[in-house]
Amino acid sequence: MSFVNKVNKKLIAYLLGLQIMVLAFTCIIPIVFSIIYNEASQTQNFTICFIIYFVLGLILIRRNKDFHLPVSKKDGQIIIGLLWIIIPILGALPYLLQRFTLNEALFESFSGFTTTGSTIIQDLSTMPRSLLVYRSLTQWVGGLGFAVVIILTLKSRAGEMMNIFNAEFSSIYKSRMYPHLSDMALRILLVYVSLTILCFILLNLGSMNVFQALCHSLSTIATGGFSTENNNIGAFSDNYTITVITIMMFLSGISYFVFVRIFKRDFKVLKDNQFVIYISAIVLISVLFVIYAFYMGDNNIANNIKNAIFYVVSILTTTGYDIQGYEKHIFLSTMLVFLMFIGGCSASSASGLKIIRVIQVFKYVKATMNKIFHPHAIIPVKYNNKTLDDEDLKNTLGFFFIYIVIFVVGVFFLSCLGNNFDISISLSIANLGNIGPIVGGYLREFSYAWLNIPSQIVLILLMVIGRLEIFAFFALLSKSLWRRN
Repeated sequence: MSFVNKVNKKLIAYLLGLQIMVLAFTCIIPIVFSIIYNEASQTQNFTICFIIYFVLGLILIRRNKDFHLPVSKKDGQIIIGLLWIIIPILGALPYLLQRFTLNEALFESFSGFTTTGSTIIQDLSTMPRSLLVYRSLTQWVGGLGFAVVIILTLKSRAGEMMNIFNAEFSSIYKSRMYPHLSDMALRILLVYVSLTILCFILLNLGSMNVFQALCHSLSTIATGGFSTENNNIGAFSDNYTITVITIMMFLSGISYFVFVRIFKRDFKVLKDNQFVIYISAIVLISVLFVIYAFYMGDNNIANNIKNAIFYVVSILTTTGYDIQGYEKHIFLSTMLVFLMFIGGCSASSASGLKIIRVIQVFKYVKATMNKIFHPHAIIPVKYNNKTLDDEDLKNTLGFFFIYIVIFVVGVFFLSCLGNNFDISISLSIANLGNIGPIVGGYLREFSYAWLNIPSQIVLILLMVIGRLEIFAFFALLSKSLWRRN
């Protein structure tokens, strides 16, 4: 029997149909904007996309509604992995109808859904506004993730889908906040939507118009980085707008569970190791930037503080927004690259290694060093005053090692494909960490559109691997996993 026959094909097809239906309804807002801005060709394009997505999704749902549950760990990994490949491919259709080439359409779509924010569009002012709304919506959908939508849609059977949730949120420190998975998913959605609405309202009070505020609020809360302007956030010079975006990026990099527990008046969560380190890192690194700028002769302390906090938060949350035109010294550029390896908090829309893993690795290294000098001592590795078991540490160390290996392999292939070594380093970590736009801020005269097609393919793979947190992606390549009952 073929190994594919051992996979829960009906469930995979049904859930794929659900996500394609979400993609269909994602086209409605661009249709509205195309009508408002008299973009007749875009009205036609997005209507075509809506019909195709809706019909395809409906067929998959109706033909596979007799799927069976529960979802095994194997199926959870395969389902999430396939969704993150297939949905961005289908999501490239609006770009193709706008006469993007196939590689350009796929690059922009994958960059959107994975919340990377790298773009091959060299002049955003020439793009239809409805298409710019769509690309921001892809980031918003990708930032929320597919597991939450699946669990909320099949609420009555959500308890049987924990393995789908775990496959997408693999970095969550496992502590069940609610007895029902659907309640957890609903609260994540409420936090996500609330932050988006708050960001939209606040940005409207500044220098942005409604269109700009909508696109940037969608991208900011998704920690995606897509902008409507060629100069990215540098197009908005007022301190209010930059401050709002900085605050909303900061909030988006916090674990959803922190908000949920605060709403429950459980303020002990503010002492969580990950949350404390997240804030401490922002403060300490920002201070270093300000001190260095002062040392280099820049005495505008207020402006330096604003820019330092903006960049540290932008990179740490993997948003990647940039104030283009702001002069970056070599120290700032180097620190930005190092920050790209860290990422935000687990269970947030941020990508990267995640702070929780970095904490655990450092604590493990510290315990190992102490063990060298005290060989007979029992030195546990603790997180939030709880001893981590060996399985947790193995998973963390394994992920850390594989992440670095993938980064190095990415640098190798990008260099072999004709890119400068220093550019390859920045491109590899920026796209593996889903932090795309910032690269153009310190690599002068750079555009993703100038990369050759093989280089763009490598970056697409890095985007997907980074967004899937590695394991679900490589599950698709494991024949033994597909064969297993």
